Amino acid sequence: MPAPCDTLLIVFGARGHGRVVADAALAAGGWRGVVASDRDPALWGTQLLPGVPILAPDALRGLSGNLALHVAIGDNTSRRAEAEALRGLAPLASVVHPRAALAPSAEVGPGCLLAAQAVVGPLARLGAGVIVNHGAVVDHDCALDAWCHVAPGAVLGGGVRVGAGALLGAGCVVLPERTVGAAATLGAGALATRSVPDGQRWAGVPARTLKSAS
Repeated sequence: MPAPCDTLLIVFGARGHGRVVADAALAAGGWRGVVASDRDPALWGTQLLPGVPILAPDALRGLSGNLALHVAIGDNTSRRAEAEALRGLAPLASVVHPRAALAPSAEVGPGCLLAAQAVVGPLARLGAGVIVNHGAVVDHDCALDAWCHVAPGAVLGGGVRVGAGALLGAGCVVLPERTVGAAATLGAGALATRSVPDGQRWAGVPARTLKSAS
């Protein structure tokens, strides 16, 4: 979705994932500018990327003009918590890298990231704050609830359902029409041939639940 040219984008979270978001925003263009912020005082006054200053959170209230906010934190729980804490500062904005492929019929909620080489297929639906990271594929008719993270290289077959706050690890594969439940984790490189229940951690090929150590 194009950004109004008079809107300043605030990238909140000034570490690795923040650099991914800022890079995508700069590549997409259309913003009046991009600034970053973080709660770590050691980062204030430095730059997230060249030309992207890192401000103290208190300084954000003094910014003028139209503002938009993207919470750039990879951890799902922390990303959602910061979005709640910053409610009222500015509306959440999605960032789509120009080298991502987004089907015209797909729906993208506020605060999402589609990184470079990400693919979101026709009639897919992304809830608020979803990350589709580098090279990840969300195929046709998938539905991803809010604040989940599809890590680099993960592949979701058609019609997959992903619950709120789930993490799909790098390079994992979910077969079509399966479900990954809310707050569930599918490990890196795993192959989900069955649905993953809410809150469980699965890994392996084929993926199976990881039992807690006694």
